[in-house]
Amino acid sequence: MKSRFWKERIFPVVFMVAVTVVFISVVSGIYLSTRDMVKLNESLFLKRAVLYAADITVPGKGAAVDKVYRSRVRERLDSEGLVNHFEILEDNEISGYAVFAGGPGLWGKIEAVIGFTEMRDKLTGVEFIKQNETPGLGARIAEEWFKEQFRGKMGPFVLVPEGTAQAEKEVNAITGATRTSNFVLEIINQSLEDIKEGEWPKLR
Repeated sequence: MKSRFWKERIFPVVFMVAVTVVFISVVSGIYLSTRDMVKLNESLFLKRAVLYAADITVPGKGAAVDKVYRSRVRERLDSEGLVNHFEILEDNEISGYAVFAGGPGLWGKIEAVIGFTEMRDKLTGVEFIKQNETPGLGARIAEEWFKEQFRGKMGPFVLVPEGTAQAEKEVNAITGATRTSNFVLEIINQSLEDIKEGEWPKLR
């Protein structure tokens, strides 16, 4: 009777507890061993984004990215110690700015780094750091052709069908992803409005 009680009641519970402890230990070990690497990769990803938005050639290797970033970018913090905006340097003088900007997308938030000239009258570039748009459609905002069309221009921008943009303030929409294109345009145009009013754009 005791043997049956052990097999049917106690052993399954002990076994499940043991398995759970083993799996938790393995997952915790993996997390702890890769935590620093994940943080480093996140930092490099952001630094690459800022350099790209500032129209600075982005090196291929991590160490080179860090070196260029430290020599060309100065972080400005807010009262809470978080990055408020970036000053872009050339010969140790401010030559431009980069800011975080964001807003809703089709399936979640879209977040970007947007670069401006020193006079804040033109964009130097846009790089997306977070988006969950539909692959092959809205996710094409991360493609080079879409991002590059903002460089050297000042909005507010208007959307036109893909491949037809000609005027300074016209932006090619992504075919089949008009809503995502509109969301991006709203984020960028709102950032331009903030800059005009003397405010730094924010992640919304």
